[in-house]
Amino acid sequence: MAVTIVATVGSASANSFVTLAEAETYCEARLNVALWDAATDDTKNRALVEATRELDPLLWAGYRTDDVQSLAWPRQWVVNPDDPNLDYFDNDEIPQRVKDGTCEMALQFVKAGTSDVAANPSDLNIKRKKIDVIETEYFGAHTTPQGLARYPRVERLVQPLLETSGASLSIIRG
Repeated sequence: MAVTIVATVGSASANSFVTLAEAETYCEARLNVALWDAATDDTKNRALVEATRELDPLLWAGYRTDDVQSLAWPRQWVVNPDDPNLDYFDNDEIPQRVKDGTCEMALQFVKAGTSDVAANPSDLNIKRKKIDVIETEYFGAHTTPQGLARYPRVERLVQPLLETSGASLSIIRG
């Protein structure tokens, strides 16, 4: 069965932060998208839904606008890091950073093909393997990026909107 994107902001049945048309526009300006271009609309829709599933549970700043909305965005009381006045996002919008991050993650899902991008790699922390008289040596813990850190472009886009981004004020004594 084909997947239908529901990207209506604040909808109780939304399953994506972006529409397929928005994702296509994003990818038009992006290098290395041959696999995206070759993919069917259904595959792209599935990738967008899966990307949204990956990003949605992050610890976003602010508060959900409505209790019935199915996704974490829209939100209220979230500062727009790209606004020179640091105004808040409107509580009926999904920031472009979230949309771009969703498109970028969806692109990674399409590029991965049948590999599960969301799963940890099977060779996580393996430093060396020896086949005869099987031997495996592992790196120490935490040497391989995991989760969102495996996708630095996505992480850079959404990090300023996360609760843990640690906004701070400078105090200057006069």
